[in-house]
Amino acid sequence: MEVFQMVKTKRQTLLVTARSGNPAAQLELACDYDFEPPKNRRRAVYWYRKAAEQGNAEAQNFLAESLRDGIDGNKSYKEAAIWFKRAAEGGILDAQASYGNFLFYGRGGVKRDWSRAFDWYTKAANKGQCNAQFNLALMYMRGEGVPQDWKTAIDWFRKAAKNNNVSAMHWLGRIYGGLEKYPEDEKEAFHWLKLAAEGGDAQSQCNLGVCYMNGNGVMRDEKIGMHWYRAAAKQGDDWASYLLGLCYRDGLGVKRNRRLARHWFNIAILKGVKEAARALRKMSRRNTN
Repeated sequence: MEVFQMVKTKRQTLLVTARSGNPAAQLELACDYDFEPPKNRRRAVYWYRKAAEQGNAEAQNFLAESLRDGIDGNKSYKEAAIWFKRAAEGGILDAQASYGNFLFYGRGGVKRDWSRAFDWYTKAANKGQCNAQFNLALMYMRGEGVPQDWKTAIDWFRKAAKNNNVSAMHWLGRIYGGLEKYPEDEKEAFHWLKLAAEGGDAQSQCNLGVCYMNGNGVMRDEKIGMHWYRAAAKQGDDWASYLLGLCYRDGLGVKRNRRLARHWFNIAILKGVKEAARALRKMSRRNTN
């Protein structure tokens, strides 16, 4: 009760200054509504807009993010693009990465322009913005807007990963794991997959499980492999659900359990994994013989 009273008092104090037209107070009040309980997203957006209209670049970025992500389910990419551009020009690194993304994909009425996207990504990436670093890495890896360059791509993936970008860790795991057209390195693949898996990436959790099951880059351990399959499957990874079914069917890292095998096969089937359907049919035939 005391905490909410303190929040109320703080907001009332900020409200007086915000209503007087102070953009810094407007931004602080908006952030308070956005991130502190009791939250009120509509009021947050109202005050972001007030500060943004006065040229506060940070508020412009927050407003753009709100419009992109949706307010009460209503998204406005077109208006978000306008505010991202203003915030990007105002030097906000997150906005530079976001506006680069709008340019890359041609979102919000912005004409698709890989060259300009590259420029904004580079501007933000050189100052350490991890999403921009990750997106630059993808451009170099795929040869989109720039000549394909694996060395430069991996350099940017590594910089993004160092800045805790889990997607970059995942892609480094894929690259070194032989899933892309690049020389395989099992130990490097394991290193990055483990970091990405611990960071919560479901596909990396599944791939890490495969490493443990097969002994790729690490000592073989079916129980740990099973653990990572389960973690990925609980997050909805379709292939992990299938592999988890195989574990229960064959007793890999866990006691055999046909009922749980069927359960996970059925989940994988609902997600479109044909191999799971075949495995389930095979189980059924064995049961009738």
